[in-house]
Amino acid sequence: MTMISRETILSLLPGLDCGLCRVPGGCRGYAGSIAGGETDLGRCLPGGETLRAKLVELAAEHGDGRAAAVATLTCQGSAPVQQDRFEYRGAPSCRAAVAVSGGPRLCRYGCLRLGDCAAACPHGAISLGGDGLPRIDFAACTGCGRCVAACPKDVIRLVPRSQQVLLACSCQARDQGLDGSCSRGCTSCGICVESCPYGAISWEGALPRIDHLRCRSCSICVFKCPSKTFRDRIPVRPTAFIGLQCTGCEQCKSVCPTDCITGRKDEHHKVIRGQCIGCGQCFEVCPFKAITMLGALGHVDLSGF
Repeated sequence: MTMISRETILSLLPGLDCGLCRVPGGCRGYAGSIAGGETDLGRCLPGGETLRAKLVELAAEHGDGRAAAVATLTCQGSAPVQQDRFEYRGAPSCRAAVAVSGGPRLCRYGCLRLGDCAAACPHGAISLGGDGLPRIDFAACTGCGRCVAACPKDVIRLVPRSQQVLLACSCQARDQGLDGSCSRGCTSCGICVESCPYGAISWEGALPRIDHLRCRSCSICVFKCPSKTFRDRIPVRPTAFIGLQCTGCEQCKSVCPTDCITGRKDEHHKVIRGQCIGCGQCFEVCPFKAITMLGALGHVDLSGF
């Protein structure tokens, strides 16, 4: 691995010194922070995802581990879910369609389903599914960011390859999920922010933002979200099992987000199978190590990302 110079990074930054990255010293300070090992390559809000993609690609060229990213689709507006405002008869291109009143989709922030991202991918990692949405093959994706730059709606983002729970909505209209235009749109209810035990979710505009450094992919936000706006890459979650060491202290019950732990105080507790989401909260707080998580964690490449 070779070091990336601050001057090289600085040449990519917008040079506004706006301070939105919250790094002392403006663009020069942020460039120095990245050169020194900063893991969050998306702090520059004016640069957006396009700049982040360039920084990730630069890191990849230098053999930097921060390039361990993959593209993901932050929209669930498939043909059945997201209706059209009008019939588009132009060139089959997202950039052409967006020039016509922002595109035909009812959600003005949603995927246009015309495949500019697939055409831009040099590795054949993106294809369009039967519902029109891009399908991203994580195994083939290198995180180069070309699909990010090609998408006029900014619904393609780069995320850490290890991230299992993802937000699949890009709409900045707070009434998106309330006006019926998208059944999977975020309603800005705030339940995800309140329920995250790691403080990994905060607000960014009208949408929640996942801090990938804090997120443990516990899937509580997936379970709590009334609109099913979050997606989980883990197909089968583990199940908690309470062993004979249990004293009935009830600390596990106090943190369980699904109320799947039963039992009286000072008596052996049990887990209602099928109701446990495998978040691991009970496992972390049990003072007697009486809880085991049955089932190995793993992930698959789910369609729609």
